[in-house]
Amino acid sequence: MNPGAPRKVAAWRAPLLVGVGLLGLASLTLFDAMRVASGVGPGVGPSAAMQLIALMLGALGVAHLVQAMRAKRTAAVRETEGTANLRSLAWVLGGLVLQIVTLAIGGGFILSSAILFTATACGFGRSLKSWGPVYGLLMSSIVYLFFTKALSLSLPMGPLEQLLG
Repeated sequence: MNPGAPRKVAAWRAPLLVGVGLLGLASLTLFDAMRVASGVGPGVGPSAAMQLIALMLGALGVAHLVQAMRAKRTAAVRETEGTANLRSLAWVLGGLVLQIVTLAIGGGFILSSAILFTATACGFGRSLKSWGPVYGLLMSSIVYLFFTKALSLSLPMGPLEQLLG
């Protein structure tokens, strides 16, 4: 077998492994959430976010398993290449570095998360001129408000967070 040559791999294997891994991670997260002491008083307890994340991970795991079953039923075979998409990887890693730098200089959670979202979207082929930065600001604002208002957690504050109060 030539190490540089593409090889044939069943298309259902990757989603199956990812689905099983996600279901395992969801189970572990749910188990940990059940061990957290419940909050005192009415409202959302400290384990609510962990339970929500476990539910989302479980849904993603089931979706991957469904994808694997569909791919196996069609007996799809694809060729794998031994190379990674370095441009996409650079966008994602660059976004992560920019997020860390933005947090370090006091840019706050919303701006740094929007930068990471936009860079990741560019890594997946979206243009910087698309709606990616707007979606990133919107999503990171929603996440910020959820964590600070609903869960009473503190996140790094910057100018945008001070405007939201």
